[in-house]
Amino acid sequence: MPGLQGSAAAAAVSGLVYLPVGAVALWLMPPTPWALACALLAGVLSSAVPFLSDMLALRRVPAHFFGIFMSVNPVLASLVGMVVLQQCLDPLSWAAVCVIVLANAVAFSTPGR
Repeated sequence: MPGLQGSAAAAAVSGLVYLPVGAVALWLMPPTPWALACALLAGVLSSAVPFLSDMLALRRVPAHFFGIFMSVNPVLASLVGMVVLQQCLDPLSWAAVCVIVLANAVAFSTPGR
């Protein structure tokens, strides 16, 4: 697609692929206003709010610190899953979360080239 690069092109292609599926699903089972409101709220809370907070943080924090902050996201997601959704991660999943945080900490602590 001309003019689109990277994740923007991926999002555009994904949207075009899933548009017919969504249209059929909406035609066969129209959503209630409550479901539409919940979908809108979920969309805003899962994409717009994190994007805005990341942009605000990038203005105030050095870029190398931002990478460390981003590595905390899997930890926070896991903790929210435990507290809010009563989900428990198995030891292998916790190890994966720790590896992500450790990799970012090592990358942060090593001197730049």
